[in-house]
Amino acid sequence: MYLSEILKKPVFDGAGKKIGRLKDAIVSSEVSYPIIKAIIVDKDDKKTVNIPYNYIDLIGNETKLKTNLDEIREYKIQNLDIRLLEDVLDRQVVDIEDKKVRRVNDIKISRSHGYYHIIGVDIGFYGILKRLGLEKIAKPLHVKSNENIIAWEDIDTLNQDYSKLKLKVAKQSIKKLHPADIAEIVDQLGINESINILNSLDDEAAADTLEEVSPERQAYLLEGMDVRRAVKILDEMDPDDAADVLGALPEETTEELLGLLEPKESEDIRTLLEYPENTAGGIMTTEYAYIEQDLTVGEVMKQLRDIAKDVETIYYVYVSRDGKLTGVLSLRDILLAEPDMKISEVMISPVITIDIMEEEEEVARKIAKYNLLALPVVEDENKLKGIVTVDDAIDIVLPVAWKKRVPRMFR
Repeated sequence: MYLSEILKKPVFDGAGKKIGRLKDAIVSSEVSYPIIKAIIVDKDDKKTVNIPYNYIDLIGNETKLKTNLDEIREYKIQNLDIRLLEDVLDRQVVDIEDKKVRRVNDIKISRSHGYYHIIGVDIGFYGILKRLGLEKIAKPLHVKSNENIIAWEDIDTLNQDYSKLKLKVAKQSIKKLHPADIAEIVDQLGINESINILNSLDDEAAADTLEEVSPERQAYLLEGMDVRRAVKILDEMDPDDAADVLGALPEETTEELLGLLEPKESEDIRTLLEYPENTAGGIMTTEYAYIEQDLTVGEVMKQLRDIAKDVETIYYVYVSRDGKLTGVLSLRDILLAEPDMKISEVMISPVITIDIMEEEEEVARKIAKYNLLALPVVEDENKLKGIVTVDDAIDIVLPVAWKKRVPRMFR
């Protein structure tokens, strides 16, 4: 039986007198497969009444009560109750298992041991045709008539306010997904629902998710958030990603957010915003590992743990003297070298670099040509300003849909 089959059907009291039509059904969210606790009836006098289940004899094409209406003690809706028509039908739900957003076309109900249980939601196109009484056109349209049910325990109902989420495992289920999977869900939802999901995550997870969201939506989401929340998320993002989002916002909004960030973070982002977005400077990150040339391998090894906390990639460590790039080492080079060796003896020099104003296509070409995981960006007399990582180069040459299939190597 489906909810659509019982809605607007007549309701009769214990004496067989019609008292109105079934408007909705109320269930609890406290169990995996909830039971109908009460029904809402539109009475013939245009008023509504909530009738507890213990007064109901049968629900179907017509609903029959066990007693007369004046003997019924009306049901009071509880905080964790769900009204199937108002709260669920035609709403969007997150299918946690398949990581997709679905539309609830109908709700399947089954009677067992004297109770009516909610089994799941029908997300199939045939479900909406059946609900509208258009089953006959399914065959000409090549629509299969089989059910397409998502079990109730596997979905997460999305209301305008995420805090009103009804299913008890909803928030935890979404939090367990990979940020790229959460971003895929966010991309399918409206702005308000997307913000609600991001607000349910901790700052780091929200930042990781926002970085994976399609670029055209990132700015809308950030602009729609509470300012304090937006600042916390920006603070967790890599400077280059934060600059990309802020660069798409109105100037006054960007300035407001930058003013609330930590000075060092704000300075790094402002630096990146100075460069045209299609240049090496516009796509680089200012978080990279660098050391002074006069150190020994052993001294560098002691510093690596602290260095790794603040950089995007630790695979390459750049060597500088007086701010100028003089060499580069891989993490493997450092691990295999003798502790008392000077870094200048181990490093590779000269280093393949790119000018800060070079076009981004040239950045991608150079990374591909030399099989690099990162390319240092320099200006005036080889001063190291940042690096472009291979995942940012991939952004340039691949469409977003393909980019998301490529591993992010530095997170």
